[in-house]
Amino acid sequence: MARRDPPYASLLTGTLCLLIFVELVWVQLRFASVLPGNQRDAVNSVARDVGVSHAPLHQDPPSLLNPAIIVFCYDRPGYLNQTLTSLAALPELADFTLYISQDGNHTGVQGVIETHRAALAALTAGFESWQRPRVPQLGPRQPGHAWLAQHYKWGLDRLFLKGGHSHAVIVEDDMLFSPDFLTLFMETGWLLDADPTLWCISSWNDNGFSKDHHWDPTRLFRTSYFPGLGWMLSSRLWEELGPAWPQQHWDHWMRMEGVARGRDCVVPEVNRNRNIGEVGANMDRAAFRKSLQTMGWAREAPAAGFGDVRYLLQPAYDAAARAAVAGAQILPPAALRGAAPPPDLRGGAALVPYLQEDYARLARRTGVWAFPRGHYRFLTSVPWRGGRLLLADARRCDLLPGALRTLPTPGMRGVAAEPGVSCSAACRARGAVCSKADLHFLNTCAALMRAFPCPQGCSLEWGQDLPNMVAEGARNHSSPGTCYVTQQMPQCRGQAPETRRLCACVPPGTVADEAAAAVRRPRFLRPRVRAGETGGAEALAGA
Repeated sequence: MARRDPPYASLLTGTLCLLIFVELVWVQLRFASVLPGNQRDAVNSVARDVGVSHAPLHQDPPSLLNPAIIVFCYDRPGYLNQTLTSLAALPELADFTLYISQDGNHTGVQGVIETHRAALAALTAGFESWQRPRVPQLGPRQPGHAWLAQHYKWGLDRLFLKGGHSHAVIVEDDMLFSPDFLTLFMETGWLLDADPTLWCISSWNDNGFSKDHHWDPTRLFRTSYFPGLGWMLSSRLWEELGPAWPQQHWDHWMRMEGVARGRDCVVPEVNRNRNIGEVGANMDRAAFRKSLQTMGWAREAPAAGFGDVRYLLQPAYDAAARAAVAGAQILPPAALRGAAPPPDLRGGAALVPYLQEDYARLARRTGVWAFPRGHYRFLTSVPWRGGRLLLADARRCDLLPGALRTLPTPGMRGVAAEPGVSCSAACRARGAVCSKADLHFLNTCAALMRAFPCPQGCSLEWGQDLPNMVAEGARNHSSPGTCYVTQQMPQCRGQAPETRRLCACVPPGTVADEAAAAVRRPRFLRPRVRAGETGGAEALAGA
């Protein structure tokens, strides 16, 4: 006998379809603010047609199971006193266990901790202070960033492995906090469990300079560049990172592609902490006054809060980013250079595909960090001139359509040079020319690991002989067998006795000479490789 559905089956099916449709409409509404005017109008039209309100859905976010805050400090009692005073004023502090981890036994720091001990114990779910034995792992002359990395490892092992906490908010002894600093983590922490493409929540926007920008204090975004400076991670992530934690440059290590593995952090447009440390492990007064001192931060908590934060989940966020790119007017980098007044965006969005060679000048004109930070897959979005400015790395931003991408020179191949040999010489020995512009495509850990064994992994460095691998038998280098990439402009002529360059060699005649290869620019809005050609991108796979 034929099976008959119960009479309410069609009703359930119809209800489910309606719920799915309303959810899709809600996702569109949440992203309407990043779309250009014509697309935003279309979204508004859909909302009117189905009667859905613009108000975000408000619901209580899942609570953090057993969160903690850890304050890392060393020998700055004045800064620490300000940090603990600011922390004690946060209303959600009662939901967190607080740890103060001191590197060594500086008596002034101990005195500040004792001054605050009774008050902090009463305000928190639990309070402890620790002193780490200050023993250098890289020798007595190890730099400040090495002490800090080793302290992080010691403190986070103790917090997660012994304390059994689910999440940790990491701060240092030179921070002041916005009133909703902890609110940010409590309302977004569940995203780390819901979305495997997210790995941290941070209170810091690297491009959050207050001058010329009107950031939205309620708006959050995803960044592929690890920001640090007041951030939260889960115990699950520490299980992954802890065993491999580096002995120095921990923040640089977090930004390596093999560590980040394509994951993003959630950050607010308006910073939720203010850094007051003019001098520290990675900071001096000149750099502080030029950058950190000019950062904006939220002195008051917005009444609306952060709202429903599901718009930060993949793939909806990615779809919104692609829609913003597709709907923006396209400007060449030259439109933002020179003495001519910059364009008035008037509520719309402008997309500027750039090469890294041009970024420093763009950054000076638009008031963002001098090196690409705070970007989502190399798409940097900032409020500017009455609208949104989208800066997209034409080599690395895969959100750009193909016609706007800059590809490797046809026939380019990666060549592993011998120790002490420059890329100019290595390419010339093979009847080719080194292309400085194409070195950017090889300036990745993935490309280095295809060319070299890299037995000690891949890290970040500065110098003229990058990207490279330190020769495994090197006697005068601290890291034999380590591969290095750089945030600087790679050069063809650089060389060092104990490093092996990875070189971008192109056929003779592709460019007139090496000088031309260093300064040439692709034709704007034209792909560099025609359909059906090989080489270029294919060469990267076999580098």
